[in-house]
Amino acid sequence: MQMKQYDLYLFDFDGTLVDTYESLTYVFGGSFEAVGVKISPNDVPQLMRSSLRAGYDTMGAPSDDESYKEYVSMIIKLLDDEESIRLSKAYEEVKKVLHELKEKGAKLGIVTSNNKKHVMQVINHLDLGDHLFDVIIGNGEAKRTKPNPDPVLAALEALNFEKDRVCYVGDALDDMRCGASAGVSPILVDRYNEYPNEDYLKIKTLDELLK
Repeated sequence: MQMKQYDLYLFDFDGTLVDTYESLTYVFGGSFEAVGVKISPNDVPQLMRSSLRAGYDTMGAPSDDESYKEYVSMIIKLLDDEESIRLSKAYEEVKKVLHELKEKGAKLGIVTSNNKKHVMQVINHLDLGDHLFDVIIGNGEAKRTKPNPDPVLAALEALNFEKDRVCYVGDALDDMRCGASAGVSPILVDRYNEYPNEDYLKIKTLDELLK
């Protein structure tokens, strides 16, 4: 099947462009430890795909506001830590796909629940080419986070782009719900066959966007 070509490709960051599992294991582990909670590496995929508050609540952490503020403060601190940046790895095909899409005249953007500053640090560390991205929307650039449509809508507004011929590529169901509710085409990156029963358009690697 030939993949439809789009004028604007919006990408989730963690788990889509960059393998941040080891990095976020370090970040979440230290942040929960700060509020007296020990997590398992097996908890990290769920935390990666949840909002900060939702992920915090599912781990049985203290419910008082001060503990949550301490947790968020540690998240921010550890994201900027050199170890967090070092542990982030680009998926093998990412550079090629981004450059080829750009050469075809497409615009590119990132829509993530991660911190924009951290995203930029990782992009530069991995030499992914920050000039390739026409817009980056992080957790501070939209009023509400995924699965609400606000982050994708913020990207469209920043580029003065209509919804036609726009896709949002992500590795989580919240990404798909965010894209669909914003009125763009959601594409699910299912690298490890985690979603066999989902009806969203699925790809195993970003290479398939070029076919």
